[in-house]
Amino acid sequence: MTEVFIRYNPYKVETQIYYDNEAISQDSQLAKFKNERLQVWLDQLIDILIEELNEKEFKLVFQGTLPDYDDVSEACLKYNQSKMVNIQLAHIPAEGKEDKISELTQLVDEMQRGPFEELRSDGIRKNFEKALNSDFEIAVIATMSSGKSTLINSLLGKELMPSKNAACTATIASIKNIPGRDEFIGRCFDKDGLEIEPFQPLDGERMKEFNKNEEVSHIEIEGSIPNISSRRMNLILVDTPGPNNSRNSAHKDHTYRVLKNESKPVVLYVLNSTQLHTNDDNNLLSIVAEQMKSGGKQSKDRFIFAVNKMDAFDPEEESIEDTLKEVKDYLQEKGINNPNIFPVSAETAKVIRMYQNGIALTDKKKETLNSHQRFIKKPQLHLVKYAPLSISMKRKLVNYIEKAREDNDTYAEALIHSGVPSIEAAINEYLDKYAVTAKITAAVNSFKDVVEGKKMEQKLQNEMSDNEELRNSINLQMKRIQDEISNGQKASAFKERINRKKYDVRSVMRRVEGKVHTKIDDFAAVFNNEGSIEESKAKKIIAKLKEDISSLQSDIKTDIELIILATMQNDAEQLLDEYRSYVKDLIEVSGDAIKKDDFQIFTAELPAAESLVDSLKYTKKVADGERWVKTSSWWNPFSWGDGYYETTYTTKTYVDVNKIAEEVINPAKQDLLDNVNKAQEYLDNEVQKLKSFFNAEIDRLENLLLFKVNEFEKLSGDSATLSSKLRDDIEKSNWLQDFVVRLDRILEI
Repeated sequence: MTEVFIRYNPYKVETQIYYDNEAISQDSQLAKFKNERLQVWLDQLIDILIEELNEKEFKLVFQGTLPDYDDVSEACLKYNQSKMVNIQLAHIPAEGKEDKISELTQLVDEMQRGPFEELRSDGIRKNFEKALNSDFEIAVIATMSSGKSTLINSLLGKELMPSKNAACTATIASIKNIPGRDEFIGRCFDKDGLEIEPFQPLDGERMKEFNKNEEVSHIEIEGSIPNISSRRMNLILVDTPGPNNSRNSAHKDHTYRVLKNESKPVVLYVLNSTQLHTNDDNNLLSIVAEQMKSGGKQSKDRFIFAVNKMDAFDPEEESIEDTLKEVKDYLQEKGINNPNIFPVSAETAKVIRMYQNGIALTDKKKETLNSHQRFIKKPQLHLVKYAPLSISMKRKLVNYIEKAREDNDTYAEALIHSGVPSIEAAINEYLDKYAVTAKITAAVNSFKDVVEGKKMEQKLQNEMSDNEELRNSINLQMKRIQDEISNGQKASAFKERINRKKYDVRSVMRRVEGKVHTKIDDFAAVFNNEGSIEESKAKKIIAKLKEDISSLQSDIKTDIELIILATMQNDAEQLLDEYRSYVKDLIEVSGDAIKKDDFQIFTAELPAAESLVDSLKYTKKVADGERWVKTSSWWNPFSWGDGYYETTYTTKTYVDVNKIAEEVINPAKQDLLDNVNKAQEYLDNEVQKLKSFFNAEIDRLENLLLFKVNEFEKLSGDSATLSSKLRDDIEKSNWLQDFVVRLDRILEI
């Protein structure tokens, strides 16, 4: 039996695979995944192993973190059960400290006080802090009467969000997790981002007042979300308005942005178990389905479907299994396969936690509290058993139940059975598996290239001191590079090549146009063959069209935002690659003393693509003289408007459906297509600005390159100077070696 060994490091995003102690060849189908996240290719792993080993049974030894092992274990278990085979699995746990972020922060603080000026730059500190301080969003989305606010209150352990139908969420409320804070404070803003009310103590009554105020668009809250482990993450729990209940189009835009966000925030989608089939869900669920089909297992894990109000079921007359199957079938109809469905009773969990926190209960809440024994006595209401959690996470919850029974604490036991702690466990697992590791990877990438450049530089200096022929060759090569830079012809030719470079994303924009045509045609197909219809039916059709067109506007708008952002990022990366090629070519044509892999010494301080775009975004003056103003939606140059075309009917009994197409659908379609064209024009203009900005940036990069070349020319020209520098740099060299060892130790598993 073949033994397959897989070591996966989520912090370095690095995979090593061996068949019977031999590393896989570059021809292996798995070789292309060595720097991809495990969950992107895990669904292909077993099939590839069976094909390459030509065996249906083998032993798989996995070295890595427990969350990643749980995913591998789940994949093997499913395969064993479906194919009736026996893949044996073993786990070598990851080692190292849990709090890698604190260790990394401490190391970077030391780096900023270290002996290398390049590692003390403001840019490195800024990019590192940006990576560590980025917010991680948990968006709560739901349709009307699903109990979304109650579920959020159950996570908080108190009643903060208004939960009566009359006070349904019409604003966006974001709750920033401040671990250990006893009270909540909040402030609110209007649609233009201007503060209406400053930070102040916040309770349910004050929240109702904020929510009723029609000027309020966003409520910013700070307080503790006690049962979701922050793990040094800046957690933001966002309560979004329902699709038909937002106060302005920006709210709906935000919901669509969250669904499509490349950082893959958690989306908690709340469904009412007693009222599943509602048209309100259609538009959002189609976007969810679209997002879940790309990005591997992570794209599936980020969507948590909470089926609420399970306490309304009578387990003696109704089957929860049947209800969950109905939910699964309902989501499958919307194109969502194998969803993570969590049955919950948010009201039960909320009331138990309020009681545990010493909060006074109303008579109705006392009735709910007194009925908590149902969740213990009725096995069907042990909702934790239905939760699609990993084996280790479910075992942890079972241990909590056993502890509650030992302590004779029926409230604690019923709380676990309510299903809400299962959702918290799923969020915690997602944070550990994806968010924390991604944050560490991004933080390391903010300075890794500069450190690698310094390592290569030190190595090359040592090689020159031991090899006079190499030193003389490098000296000659540096002089040639100095001449080339001074001559300026290569730099001018490079700038000209950048100016001529074409970026064509019109094919992508055409796909957006195609989406507009398809969706609008689908809207029209509902009544196309109706001829004349009654006035009341016409009004219902128009009301539905208004909502569908509003959703399509947000969908198309956020698609275009992503296209513009991705295009700018991609173009910036291409420009940087062009510059790397330019430097490499400059070095190669001047001699062969410096190995081609060592050219990174001269490009270590190149900005990242994202930083380049940010520099353009926030720069007040660019090459064409226009003034830039900082704005959170800089790539949105056009106005979409909040109005809709609506035909009014007075004395007519019947309405010609052609009038609906003429006065409602066709103008909306043309408006959307016009905005797509405006976006294309805007993007073309932005790409030109990026090229102009980069051409100006080349002069700065040339100065950095010349400085490094001059330094090496001086060192290679005189052995005494080189020896003196190496003696002076012994302490710096030791510091760098120690730094690299400590960095590797933090990232190792």
